[in-house]
Amino acid sequence: MELKDPKIIAAIISAIVSVCTFIATSITKPFWERHFHSFKLKTDHQYEQRKKVKEAISKYKVQLLNSAESLNHRLWNFSENCSKGWHKNTNGIDLTDLYYPQSFCYRFLAFFAWCKKIEQDMVYLDSTISDKDDMEFIKYLKVFPQIFCDTALFAGKNYDSFHATDHFFKDDFLNIVDLFIKEKGVMTSSEFKNIQDLSAYEKVISYIGGISNNQTCLRWNLMHGFHFLLMAFLTKFGYDFQQTSTSKLSSLAKKTPSNVLLPNFCELLDRNHLNNTKEIDVIIKVLKKA
Repeated sequence: MELKDPKIIAAIISAIVSVCTFIATSITKPFWERHFHSFKLKTDHQYEQRKKVKEAISKYKVQLLNSAESLNHRLWNFSENCSKGWHKNTNGIDLTDLYYPQSFCYRFLAFFAWCKKIEQDMVYLDSTISDKDDMEFIKYLKVFPQIFCDTALFAGKNYDSFHATDHFFKDDFLNIVDLFIKEKGVMTSSEFKNIQDLSAYEKVISYIGGISNNQTCLRWNLMHGFHFLLMAFLTKFGYDFQQTSTSKLSSLAKKTPSNVLLPNFCELLDRNHLNNTKEIDVIIKVLKKA
């Protein structure tokens, strides 16, 4: 047989390929298996964490949206009727007999309690690897309390951050919110209404009551900015009937005084990487045009 015989050449090539493949596999297999195993562990971990984050958000999402809707309705009412002073207790009446400030306080704290309830369920989860929408949802939960606790929002206003005049000290605020949290949910409005001594909630009730009727104080500007952020949140994550159109946002912005804290508000959103979302872009443009 000659080496030129195609059958012999094919057999030799096949044998060489087999030997080379065996050698290459023997060398690379351990490295490949370790890499694949590591990759699989990482992928499985990310999948499980994302799944658990979704489950934590979904567990109380409907309750949070309903609470946000209720608070949104009150803030619309407040924007239109602030001048009437319904939120104030000027006659020294027992707070338990004052529907408006009491219900305002309830809706306000119930919303933050649902936010914290969801965050508590994620405390041991790696939310940094959440998908895009879940990460945006989490950012909103983080920013909401900052609006009333971060004194950077008063930059340029000669504000004394060592005294909780127009803001809350974060721990104090969260401690009050904790009073609303129950094992399986949040205090109901009926339960809150039946509380005979509201002294534990006095700081929040007084804060709301201290907003000036002419809507020019720093507290009003914080509440105003919070309201627009709340509407952006509902538009992004709520039901279609909970969304606020751009025309309604513009109408509200034009009917209320310009927000003097808007530049600082924008910086807060920027720091929390919420500034590049469609809904946030809309409310900022609306507020700047007002």
